[in-house]
Amino acid sequence: MNENTKAIISLCDGKRSSADISQIVGLSPRYVRKVVKAMALPHLHCGAQPGRKNHRFVSGRRIDMDGYAAVTAPLEHPYARVRVARRYGIIFEHRLIFEKKIGRYLLPEEVVDHIDGLTLHNDPSNLRLFCQNGYHLQETITGRKKRMSQSGILNLQLKHLLGANLLRVDTYGLRKKRGDARLLQILLAALKFGIDSPFLLGTHRYFLKAGIDPFSRSSLEQALTCLYQRFEEDLLL
Repeated sequence: MNENTKAIISLCDGKRSSADISQIVGLSPRYVRKVVKAMALPHLHCGAQPGRKNHRFVSGRRIDMDGYAAVTAPLEHPYARVRVARRYGIIFEHRLIFEKKIGRYLLPEEVVDHIDGLTLHNDPSNLRLFCQNGYHLQETITGRKKRMSQSGILNLQLKHLLGANLLRVDTYGLRKKRGDARLLQILLAALKFGIDSPFLLGTHRYFLKAGIDPFSRSSLEQALTCLYQRFEEDLLL
């Protein structure tokens, strides 16, 4: 056994890639892979690496289209969203934080609500629990006047007519599809807590996508104004 092979064996701990090892020993990655395969040494699996091992890893948080943060669930969490060919599932961050607060798993029908309405503000003090969604809706929307689009108002006028052609109306679905529902929550959190807040982890790429300078408060305020104007235009549909 030559010195190169001995060096490769000593570095194959299952955590280093062939590229990492090749840089250390001064050999080509192809040669390293050849030795690893021939001697069945511990190695990283081919393809994208999970979590922090991946070069595109940002913060471990994902912001969904509704503006909620999702994180990797603890192993064997009973209510985690399963990912294909992945050992770990995904869970909403606010639910996981509340579970840690009360010391038990939340039931699927239980709802964790953000008191201030900011879905990225996942401090335990801003979270409250409802045993089911009916009580949550009763608390959060009772007494609030619903703003309707022109198409929605027309539907109300026609719905009592037999055979009336009602248009499908879903202004929130439209905003969600455009990414505006998520951007609204990100902008509101950035203006309240500052761009460096841990509540904003994983959001910077959405500022870049929208062409917003996240480090300029005036830019954030202008973007929020434009977003509200777009929402007003939705009501004219």
